[in-house]
Amino acid sequence: MHRRNRINSLPDEILCHILTFLTPKEAAATTILSKRWIGLWNFVHFTNIQIDNIRSNKKFNQSVFSLLHFHVSAGDNIDSFHLEIRYGTPHLAYKRSFPHVVKWINLVVECNLKHLHIDHKIDEQDTYDVEQEAYLPKLPRSILTCRTLVSLNLRRFSVEGYSVSSIEFGFPSLKTLYFDDIHFGNGRHFVLLLSGCPILEDLQLVNSCRGISFRVDPESIQMFQNISLHKLTRADIRESYWSHFPLKALSTAKSLYLDTLKLYWEDRVNVEDHEVQRIYFEIPIFHNLTQLKLHNSWGLVIKMLYHCPKLQSLELSKEIGWQYRNDVQEIPVEEQELVPQCLSSCLRTCTIRNMGGVQSDFMLATFILKNAAILQTMEIWSEWNQEKTELEGKLSPYPKASATCQLLVY
Repeated sequence: MHRRNRINSLPDEILCHILTFLTPKEAAATTILSKRWIGLWNFVHFTNIQIDNIRSNKKFNQSVFSLLHFHVSAGDNIDSFHLEIRYGTPHLAYKRSFPHVVKWINLVVECNLKHLHIDHKIDEQDTYDVEQEAYLPKLPRSILTCRTLVSLNLRRFSVEGYSVSSIEFGFPSLKTLYFDDIHFGNGRHFVLLLSGCPILEDLQLVNSCRGISFRVDPESIQMFQNISLHKLTRADIRESYWSHFPLKALSTAKSLYLDTLKLYWEDRVNVEDHEVQRIYFEIPIFHNLTQLKLHNSWGLVIKMLYHCPKLQSLELSKEIGWQYRNDVQEIPVEEQELVPQCLSSCLRTCTIRNMGGVQSDFMLATFILKNAAILQTMEIWSEWNQEKTELEGKLSPYPKASATCQLLVY
């Protein structure tokens, strides 16, 4: 009895991992142990899998197929399918595994799937160019119309080759969408996918949407401009190769992480792109936003502050050595007449990472110190160690609106 309780005290992740070492029949037999094990049977998780050779790849593929076919033939539901694999070489991934992954997705979708998380990593590039979409597994049509999905977390897939009219994108139950290194061959596919998520709460796009263009598709531009994610509470859009995400679609978020370089690109008034890009630079009022992170260009920081009346936490960062030549405030700090509402009454913490020695960085920091009336902590991380003492010497005597503010320079 004591031994069984020790097993039951283990977290679900470990118990799911234990099940992967059993045959499908043995794993199914664990459902007689308790209601908890019945639930675990519906969670098919293969995590921390390392594939280094053809033999291990073949054995793993057979294990997954055997388990999934057992579920399908028994008519069981699969609530969650979680796959994390690291391949020793690109050949093992692209030629010997990715085709199977696509087949596995088609199988689990048939079982009223609620949660799908697939992440494959490759240790060596060899002669393959991992940036080429041709080597990425093509996301199957079945997942694009899976109406039972609650969360979708994918890394390293392509969405292309579909006729737009042949797919009815629809995720009526989807609340969480994470895309990392997802390549869309058609801008309208991306628009339709997001438009088909009426109750989406959590959106993360990292290194995704590469190559999307709407220049020859004004209808898709209009559709994208009008996307409404009115249930959204969190958004993380960074390291993307596409710079045009309409901010008003994110206006209900409570937490927001943006790569601001994508919003403040030098060529945004280029004649060819102007009409395409213009609609993406309108900043809405973020009535619910309490946490904001901005990365790279800080040119829109002040303007953003005026549009975040309830902001409590602000974090600014940029790559070391980064200094965009147009990286100045769209609304110059020295011309501010009205203090943003969040500085007067809400902002409690501010962190500035990789702060350089340029005047615009210093003026931004002092503007916040001067006006943040209830600021508790201001953390500043110097870009170079030798600048720490200089920054601390310049900022420490500067007047602070908050008498209790603690200034920390690293």
